Amino acid sequence: MKPIGVLKPELIIDPGHGGSDPGASGNGIVEKAMNLDISLYQFQRFKELGIKVALTRNSDITLASSVRTELVKNSGAKYCISNHINAAPSSAAAGAETIYSVYSDGKLANTLLNALKDAGQPSRRAFSRSNESGGDYYFMHRLTGDVATVIVEYGFCTNSTDADRLRQHWKKYAEAVVEGYCRFAGHPYSPPKTAPVKTGPSLPAEPSQTEGFTDIQGHWAEASIRKASLAGLLNGVTPGRFAPEEPLTRAQAAVLLDRLGLLEKGGIAYD
Repeated sequence: MKPIGVLKPELIIDPGHGGSDPGASGNGIVEKAMNLDISLYQFQRFKELGIKVALTRNSDITLASSVRTELVKNSGAKYCISNHINAAPSSAAAGAETIYSVYSDGKLANTLLNALKDAGQPSRRAFSRSNESGGDYYFMHRLTGDVATVIVEYGFCTNSTDADRLRQHWKKYAEAVVEGYCRFAGHPYSPPKTAPVKTGPSLPAEPSQTEGFTDIQGHWAEASIRKASLAGLLNGVTPGRFAPEEPLTRAQAAVLLDRLGLLEKGGIAYD
C-alpha cells in the first residue's frame, strides 16, 4: 500500500480513523468523516499552492495503526499533519489543540494552533506527551520515524458550541492550517479563489452542493444523488461526503417525505 499523491512529498496528510474505526462522535459529527473532508480540502489546496503533498487515505477505509504509520514513515515526507476531532467525558472541554513529538521543538504545532486561533477557533494548548519510558505516548509520533508529525485536534465534538463551529467553519479552519504550514515552511501563500463558505449540519433546510461530495464519483447512483441534492431532497452526512451506502434513518425518512410534500393534505393520510 502506498500514499495517495506524489511519490516523494514534502508533506503527508493523515485523515485520522476511517472505515470500521469511526473515531469520536457527538452533536451530529462523526470524526472519521470530518477528518476526511478537512484532509481532502487541504490536499487540493496544497497542490494548488505547488507543495508536494500526499495522503494516507482518500476514502472511508480502515487503516490499522501499523499500516498508517508505515505509510507516513516510508513516504519520504519531512512533515505530517494528522487531522482529528477531539472528544472528552466532560461537555465543557472545547477548543483546538495541537500535539507534537517529545523530540520536537513544537514550532510547527504552535504555528498551526495560532493559525486556528486567528481563524476564530478558541485554542487550548500545544503540547507533547511522553510514555513511562520517556518516549512519545502517541503512536503517530512514536512510529513515524523521522517524519515530524503534528496531530491537529480542531475542536471537541462533545461540546455543542465547538461542534456548531466545526460544522459551520471547518473549511475556514482547514484553510487556516494550510496558511499556517506555508508560513512555517516558507512557502508563498495565496487564499483560495473562492473563499471558504459556511456549511451547515446534515439534513438542513437548504440543499448541499453536490460538487463537494468526494464519494459518489463513479457510483451507479451518482446522477440520481446529484439530482436529489440539487432538488433539496437529500444532503450529505457532512458537507463533503454523501455516504451512498449508509442506511436512511427513520428521522431522515420523515424529513424526505416532508420535502416531497407527501405529508400535506392530499398526500399520505395521517391523523
